[in-house]
Amino acid sequence: MFALAVAATPGMAPGIVGLFMESGWMGKVVMAILLCFSIISWAMILLKFQYLRKAEKESVAFLKVFRKTRNTEELLSSANQMKFSPVATLFLEGHKELEAITKSLPDGKAVDADRALIVEEIERSLQITTQDEISYMERYLAFLGTTGTVGPLLGLFGTVWGIMDAFYGIGLKGSGDIGALAPGLAEALINTTGGLFVAIPAVIAYNYFSEKIKDMATRMDSFSIEFMSFVSRTYLRK
Repeated sequence: MFALAVAATPGMAPGIVGLFMESGWMGKVVMAILLCFSIISWAMILLKFQYLRKAEKESVAFLKVFRKTRNTEELLSSANQMKFSPVATLFLEGHKELEAITKSLPDGKAVDADRALIVEEIERSLQITTQDEISYMERYLAFLGTTGTVGPLLGLFGTVWGIMDAFYGIGLKGSGDIGALAPGLAEALINTTGGLFVAIPAVIAYNYFSEKIKDMATRMDSFSIEFMSFVSRTYLRK
């Protein structure tokens, strides 16, 4: 109701623009901050969505190749082509560690006494790579969580300031007509709306990406087991 009344006030632009123009300087500052948060968070949402979609697609494709063949050269070629896949990166790092260990062995062959140590070293390399990939996928995710938390608080701050401004206007004019209330209440309404507009997409995206990254981490853990089985069959039994 108040938004309609404000929109109908002579000399004011209608709707959201009218509310923004009628708000005080603090309301405009809060809205500017919220706008910055919104632009950055939406940019991160789009970039993160594209990256995780490519990572998932390439990981599924590499797993199909890995489970179809045991040809090391073919697997290396496939993994090198899939730059976004953390599973492919895991294979490359694991294979690199295996080659380094094999070259350090006499005649390049593992004896029974060495196998437990080799397995331990490769597993450690896979764990480190997994953690690095998860950390990379979680980059900038904290900003979305911060935006989802700070957005409503900034909106609430602007709302409280606007209500204070409205009461101050009443005190100055000695009346509660629309002219006294409009600036403060416009500031309160626009800040509340802005805070929610910024926070809701950020929270949804944060939860969605967190689940996607958790699924990817589980897939990497499962692949580590498959890779160790591949190493045992292909190398350590020779």
